[in-house]
Amino acid sequence: MKFGKKQIWSIFAVLVFGVAVCLAGLHTGRTEDAVNMENAGATKDAADAQDPSGRAADAAGNDSEPGGAKVDFEQLKGQNPDIYAWITVPGTGIDYPVLQKSDAKDPYDNYYLNHQVDLSEGFPGVIYSQPVNRRDFMDAVTVLYGHNLKNGGMFSDLHDFADKDFFARNSQVIIYTPEKTFTYEIFAAIDFSDDLLPYEYDFTKNAEVQKHLEDVRKCEGNFRTEIELPEEPKILVLSTCYAGRDERRLLVEAVLTEEVLIAEVPEEPPAKGMEIARLEE
Repeated sequence: MKFGKKQIWSIFAVLVFGVAVCLAGLHTGRTEDAVNMENAGATKDAADAQDPSGRAADAAGNDSEPGGAKVDFEQLKGQNPDIYAWITVPGTGIDYPVLQKSDAKDPYDNYYLNHQVDLSEGFPGVIYSQPVNRRDFMDAVTVLYGHNLKNGGMFSDLHDFADKDFFARNSQVIIYTPEKTFTYEIFAAIDFSDDLLPYEYDFTKNAEVQKHLEDVRKCEGNFRTEIELPEEPKILVLSTCYAGRDERRLLVEAVLTEEVLIAEVPEEPPAKGMEIARLEE
């Protein structure tokens, strides 16, 4: 069978069009997957690499009682001097070091949003604060950020506080620093906008702190109305994202209720060996 020139060109054009459609489909699919994984806080490989089973707790030697942990900050700082605290949320798998970029020039620096403890780039990042916050947790409002990962880990378990029963059973956040142990009582778990809180509110002014608390009370979520906040409270905000809702954030807010100097903490058996590398296995 012989084909004329017009027929040959028609067949060639159809083949080229088909290949183009296939390539476009592959590109679109990959782009959508990348966006979806970014919204969830990690690529699939990074999410699969996470261990939501509590390895961090074993590494730190933490228990669920305030003051019961012996975190080896000297060893941690040897691995990364930006580690300045450790956060534990009893009832969840949240048990991680807290970092802040020490040489950042931008007070709203988000370096650790996509960098690991070993400074390698990529997800899942770490639990971190911005330089706008002091490291001694003496600001009126301290905000800690962490990813919501598909396979758990980091701040994913904060979403458990959206459940009323879970919220009722679990109420504490504990922060360990080289000098002190801070115990916070959770008073709200809310659906909030994606506003950068330290930028939207001047938390150096108590009036702005009170304005934020008023905005919190207007949100949908779970509350402990029996908790009376002091006139000048010390608030800890834990912030994470939603999958597929870029414009919203889940905030768990807690007020400082106890502050204990490490020297005052009763002696406990030595902590288990701490290897941050285990967080990245």
